[in-house]
Amino acid sequence: MGRSSGDVGGYRGRRTITDILRFIAIALAVVVGLMLAVMLYLQKYLVYTDDGVRLELPPFLQMFRQGEEESNPPGSASLPEPGSVSLIEEPDVSQQEPDPVPEPDPEPKDVGSALQLSVAEARDGSAAAKLEAAGAQVLVLEVKDQMGQLAWHAEPAIAGWSSVNGPQQAAEALKRWNEGEIYTVARVHCFRDDTVPYYNNNFALRWAGNDWNWYDELGLRWTSPGKEEIRAYNAALCGELAAMGFDEIVLEEFYFPIQGKLDTIRRGESYDSSQFTAQVEDFLTKVQEAVEPYGTKISLRVGRETLTGGENVSGVTTQMIEQYAYRVWVEQDGLSPAPAALLEQAGITGGKERLALIVSELEEESSVFQAVFPDKDNV
Repeated sequence: MGRSSGDVGGYRGRRTITDILRFIAIALAVVVGLMLAVMLYLQKYLVYTDDGVRLELPPFLQMFRQGEEESNPPGSASLPEPGSVSLIEEPDVSQQEPDPVPEPDPEPKDVGSALQLSVAEARDGSAAAKLEAAGAQVLVLEVKDQMGQLAWHAEPAIAGWSSVNGPQQAAEALKRWNEGEIYTVARVHCFRDDTVPYYNNNFALRWAGNDWNWYDELGLRWTSPGKEEIRAYNAALCGELAAMGFDEIVLEEFYFPIQGKLDTIRRGESYDSSQFTAQVEDFLTKVQEAVEPYGTKISLRVGRETLTGGENVSGVTTQMIEQYAYRVWVEQDGLSPAPAALLEQAGITGGKERLALIVSELEEESSVFQAVFPDKDNV
């Protein structure tokens, strides 16, 4: 006989997920409540000492001490006494003494690394971390590029009317950076300058057949080292860099061009081969005079052919390098003899300590240099 629709019998329904979660929540709430109650109760038994925080239990809990002593016979590892459990606060990890730094290998003691970064990285504060990550001790900044553009706002009028000036605030930012502990080198491309000749043709090396600016193998213009105004302009820029606190300035293209169609350059006052050496030396003298009050070192970047005497159109002599270069910057090209041997053969004294070896070109604005760079405090 069927069960009537109103008779539900003994069926009470299945336990749902909601019921189970509700039970778990109630159980957790009870456990948490008990733990809080215990912590509040024991809080008054915490004693703060110079050695840390100690928990002194109430007398009625001391009864467990005797049982614990029996369960820890002599010679076994004993538990701390219940009446003097020490809760020592762990010191901050940052305050712990660091692990000893291993001694560097003896071989590279006389070699320091230099990393070229952008002026923007020096100004925004990111350069220090990048130097540390690269293991470099020296920062190299290109402050006048081959286009003639400056990383700071310079005073000479030529920089103003040729629109090559950088930001007004850059000089102060660079000065603050140079006050730090990092040895800083400024790269200056001198007479290879693609912008100034565009604005003033009188300062340019020009084609023999017309008044157009002459272009080198890279398709870039050159100002004439034969022009007194141009020599004075570049020397003044070096003086400003020295005043900012740069430790060293590397002059590049500080001579007459050595590549490109040199036979197409117009001869005359701006390009008289009989005056090349005298004019280049005059420029180096002006630079030295401009930086001398600040103690900044002047280094020269030259190529293999200049050191070997394979070219005689730049106006540079090895005697000039010996006299004016604090350090000689040379690219490692894998050819023989090696750059260090080239210096020796050219009669340039000082050995490897006077050599800045450009060991790799990583990317457009990042180069690695190796040299025996001095400690900034001892410069």
